[in-house]
Amino acid sequence: MKKFHLLFIVCLLIFSCSSIRMIKYQKQSDDVFANHNLKEYLKSNASPKIVLRVPNTNDKATSNTVINQNNNVLYNAIEKELLKEGFNVRDRGLFNEIIDKSKSTDYTKIGEETNTDLILEVVSIDPSVMYSTNKITIVSGEKSTDQVQQIDYKKSGASVEFKLILVKNNEIGGNYKFNYTPCSEGCPLTDWSYNKKSRQLELKETVAVHALEEFITKCTQDLIRSFKS
Repeated sequence: MKKFHLLFIVCLLIFSCSSIRMIKYQKQSDDVFANHNLKEYLKSNASPKIVLRVPNTNDKATSNTVINQNNNVLYNAIEKELLKEGFNVRDRGLFNEIIDKSKSTDYTKIGEETNTDLILEVVSIDPSVMYSTNKITIVSGEKSTDQVQQIDYKKSGASVEFKLILVKNNEIGGNYKFNYTPCSEGCPLTDWSYNKKSRQLELKETVAVHALEEFITKCTQDLIRSFKS
């Protein structure tokens, strides 16, 4: 029975015909909220002073240098989009130095000390959100059908969460969570490999940095659009 099961999987991977076997994951919805006060503030302030606050507050090298470098690529992408939209982006390294010295948790006081109007806080960036399905989609011409398998197909997606703070009012003006769903339009079955130990087809590596950078860039654009609309 085990040999037949393995043979069936191999056949799925190498069988070639006019039909295409695809894996699709259901796209996860984003959660975007900007309150009225934030929208009104931005209507009367075309170029507010904003700073990006990141999880590693000191911007110092961590024990994992690669992770730190990758995160900085993403943070720079966010700041670049803010600059494009006319925001006055403050230096986050200098901002964090002032915060560390101040020890204050009052955003109004922080704003006075740093000459900042808005704080865009990166709550989290997760490049390894696991998606799983036991269905394959068989596409033949203009027709497509789903087949349930006795196998789980796994692949990593990503998510990012932001919090936007109106410094003067000491108020959270917006909360945002964006999801990167892999293969929402379909990926060929040949992208997966068979794990003998777990008896699953899987592609578990985290999302590549360049793909995350594109995702983060789009998220920032959507975030800005949400409170300028």
